[in-house]
Amino acid sequence: MMPNHTTDSAGVRLVLEPTETRDGILHGAWWPRSHDLRSELPALVTDLGRRLGTILRVGVDHDAWDDVPSSLMIAGRFLRIGDFPSPMGTITVIRGGHDGFLLLVVPPETTDTRAASMMAAAARPANRACAAELLASRGAAEEPPPSETRLAMTRAYAQADETAVLALVDADRLPGQPMCSREMLADAVEGTCADNPSPWAELDPPRTEVLIDDSGDVVGVISYTTRARDAAGLILWLHGNENMTVIEALVQRALDCLEGCSFVHAFTVASALTSGLGALPGVRRANTRKVLEHAGFAGRGSWRYLHRGVRGLGLARTSPLVRVATCLRPSGWWLSVAEHEIGVEAVAGTPSHGVGVLWWLGTDTAHDDAALDNAVLDRALALLYANGAREIVLYAEGEPLPARSLFDTAGFVDVDHLASYARG
Repeated sequence: MMPNHTTDSAGVRLVLEPTETRDGILHGAWWPRSHDLRSELPALVTDLGRRLGTILRVGVDHDAWDDVPSSLMIAGRFLRIGDFPSPMGTITVIRGGHDGFLLLVVPPETTDTRAASMMAAAARPANRACAAELLASRGAAEEPPPSETRLAMTRAYAQADETAVLALVDADRLPGQPMCSREMLADAVEGTCADNPSPWAELDPPRTEVLIDDSGDVVGVISYTTRARDAAGLILWLHGNENMTVIEALVQRALDCLEGCSFVHAFTVASALTSGLGALPGVRRANTRKVLEHAGFAGRGSWRYLHRGVRGLGLARTSPLVRVATCLRPSGWWLSVAEHEIGVEAVAGTPSHGVGVLWWLGTDTAHDDAALDNAVLDRALALLYANGAREIVLYAEGEPLPARSLFDTAGFVDVDHLASYARG
């Protein structure tokens, strides 16, 4: 699996196809903030260098940029530019061995909704649309800015909404989360999750609805349900490109339909759309968090979401102090320290599609020991790598949390903080 993720709004807006086969026409998409190649290219090349290895040459569509230099010095390395053409609306990047990647270049003036849709389409494995086709369908001139989105109605999700909803889900994905497939979406709509079936067994069939703007475009989606045992309502998942107007309308729609419930919970159950927890990323999805808080929801629990990418991975050390037991839910391994008075625990999930998930359950504060923390982490990484993981998502909870240096030293990047929500 390629190290595929869209960076946050403050960084490089880039998404790569999540497989190594690269059998689609395009291998991802880049959304620069201007037509000034000199100012935009260094950040892109630096980001790609971290994920793919050193970039040696770049080919561009000359008509898409104000000026195309013949070369740039980026991070002390000479980069050749423009000595070969790239198809209209694309950029070609070459790393060692003449290995090339063709990326869609989304025009800077494109609105959020259209850009997210085009980027998701360009990064979908085995995509067959060329850049010209994706750009011709963007319709940026007809769409109002996100803050001026004019909403028309909500209605039940239909099969014809699949492409638009996949784009909405993918626009919110975190590093290490897989691109949403049609099968994943179908399971989430149906209310099944092979990796986490127990909570879904007690839920009523979910209602999934889409929000339509006055142009007939799908701009948001929400899924919610009820639970008979405690008369609770649950907002399972929602996506709306972090457009405040859209998110407010989606949340209000769910609350109206769940009005008779004693409590309403949000983002408490992991669906088929995510690997690991279903909790909400509070930084990357700040507008959704704000809407929930304004609607009377309060955060419940907190997890750190960390990611370790594909570069620099190797088999980790193992320690005889660490006890490993097989677990079924989730499928994987339960790790603990053999000395029973020491409380260090973790759960490593069986890798899927090259991604391993690790739940770090914390350290007993009475026996805080950095060496034991490292022993458990190293053993977990060794298990995940030996079973096919090429990148790892780590969920960390516990008070106090392990020292930041523990995960930094192991190559993890702290991505976000996750929380579930409840409203009485």
